Amino acid sequence: MKNIFITGGNRGIGKGLVETFSENNKVFFSARDKQKAKSVIESIGNENIDYVIMDVADERNVLNGIEALKEKTNSIDILINNAGILIPGLKHKIDAVKTDDESILKTFNINTVGVLRVCKAVLPMMQPTSRIINISSGMGQMEGMSTGSIAYRLSKSALNALTIVLSQELSSKDIKVNAICPGWVQTDMGGYEATLTVKESVESIKKFAFSGNFPNGKFLRHGQILPW
Repeated sequence: MKNIFITGGNRGIGKGLVETFSENNKVFFSARDKQKAKSVIESIGNENIDYVIMDVADERNVLNGIEALKEKTNSIDILINNAGILIPGLKHKIDAVKTDDESILKTFNINTVGVLRVCKAVLPMMQPTSRIINISSGMGQMEGMSTGSIAYRLSKSALNALTIVLSQELSSKDIKVNAICPGWVQTDMGGYEATLTVKESVESIKKFAFSGNFPNGKFLRHGQILPW
């Protein structure tokens, strides 16, 4: 049984990850709202699940959240950085030159800097052979980059760069770091005309997370390596 920590586990892909990974593993997840966190545990009904209250947008909040996590477990085998936002929505097309600074900075703070905050706080709990998976997006892929949702695109491109940097820095500790595109998933963020169900997406992520051939410093979708 592995210890898994998933950020943003109260809805969408995050909740799906919590449910899927809790089968034969101990799963801890973060959420900003206590009632929503409790609702996840009640709806899934698995005693292998626990939570901490944490907002990845704030450094002190992250540190407090991980201190609470340390009271529940002394080690994390797999960290999944899933928490993220999309402003103002996937369908909302706004030119880069018309995007306000606040939207870009808020998105970066959560989708990119938030991941680094969590990694820094959780790393002391990780051992050699531990794994970090950053939930990224094809919208951050340099190959085929397009317009629209510029704040989200930039934040995910930066997350991909962070993934490469961390994979190199942590290789000496035998901790591997990869970014995953979960695909176009039927969630509030992705829209319900998307091509994948949450279950299909998270099952693919789980299969990759426990793969015996786990790479390092790569960007993948459904186990296949993608160009950055």
